[in-house]
Amino acid sequence: MGHLLSRDAQLLKFFAQQYRGIPRKRLVKMAYLSDLISRQYLDHPITGFQWFAYYYGPYADAIKDRVGELEKSGLAWVQESEATPEGDMAWKRLFDSGRPVPFDFSLGENEVLAYVVANYLNMDMEELLYDVVYQTTPYKAVMFERFGSLLPMDLANREGKQSVGFDLEAVIKAERQVEAGHYVSAAGFFDGLRASITARYS
Repeated sequence: MGHLLSRDAQLLKFFAQQYRGIPRKRLVKMAYLSDLISRQYLDHPITGFQWFAYYYGPYADAIKDRVGELEKSGLAWVQESEATPEGDMAWKRLFDSGRPVPFDFSLGENEVLAYVVANYLNMDMEELLYDVVYQTTPYKAVMFERFGSLLPMDLANREGKQSVGFDLEAVIKAERQVEAGHYVSAAGFFDGLRASITARYS
């Protein structure tokens, strides 16, 4: 069944696995930051979501469909409450079923997701909104326009890569090759180069 799950649903399941009963508002922000940071360092988003500006930050209408996909597949379930006359707000939480599925994220995408989890998953929501999400380039670009405006996500493309000066995915692949013992030291490279030159001209 796992290979039939859309990548967008895979992303939501990933975060549901990290945070039991993840609130919908937090889940949405985790997905947004994943797409944003992936664009910054990998030049592409992880999901196919279209992000729009709303009062509580970026939102993608298709998220509810992907949550429905998880529910239909028996991979997650939603618990929700209604607003009360006393002023308690309605909320929705996504619970992972515990059934594993294979994810098809790349090495770089996995690093992005790990970063989002480590830095933002448990951050206070007000701090997350005001100090992180509202400060992102795409959201700031439309903050004075009406809510519902499409976020210009391409403004984030290469932001991180240009600041650090390297390709994240290439670095990760190189690290994996070194860990597996598939590398040539500088001394070995130059020894081989000298031997090649000597053989060519002898």
